[in-house]
Amino acid sequence: MSELKKILLFLCCALIGLSAGSVFMLHYSKESPDNKWRDGALVTRYVGTSVTNTNAMTGFIERFPFSDALKQVKIEGTTVSLRYEVTGKSRKEWVGTNHEWIDPSTPSFIKSRFSQLVMHHTLALFLAIPNVMTVEIQYTDPVSILQIKITRNDFEGYTPRDIERASTSTNRFNRVVIDDYVLVESRRKSFLEYFRSQLKIYP
Repeated sequence: MSELKKILLFLCCALIGLSAGSVFMLHYSKESPDNKWRDGALVTRYVGTSVTNTNAMTGFIERFPFSDALKQVKIEGTTVSLRYEVTGKSRKEWVGTNHEWIDPSTPSFIKSRFSQLVMHHTLALFLAIPNVMTVEIQYTDPVSILQIKITRNDFEGYTPRDIERASTSTNRFNRVVIDDYVLVESRRKSFLEYFRSQLKIYP
């Protein structure tokens, strides 16, 4: 009888372990869509890199989220230019609509991948690389072209005080820049409104 009890106890423990593991994996899978943005370890590793070190800069940028759509990294002087190309199938995820006309003031655009990407890349590059003076990001799909150009002077006019030193540690970057800014819709809305004149949309 005692052997049977041991077997039953073992089976119960195994089932509890499997259940706990399933709950953990379910929780992890729910959290994972945002985890891609939490790249503070990457950003802090490149803090202080010179924009003239093109190999390091390219390696840095190619590790940013959604680099599978990154088609070109161009560095000329102190300007970093990035070009993304997207198929029609993923257009709604990137710009918030399947319609030809894109309105950057709509909630769907503010929630879109493009708004997150622009904010993340701009903050990461200007906070980590001291001599980057201009960041240009171009997005193209079969219907539209979006371009945004932000200078360091413009960026410093926007920069909230609490993120000025956010690249000093992995946890601080993830907590302040990502969790408190990039992943917050109201912050992205303020960011896009501030740089609205720099955003060009065609057609």
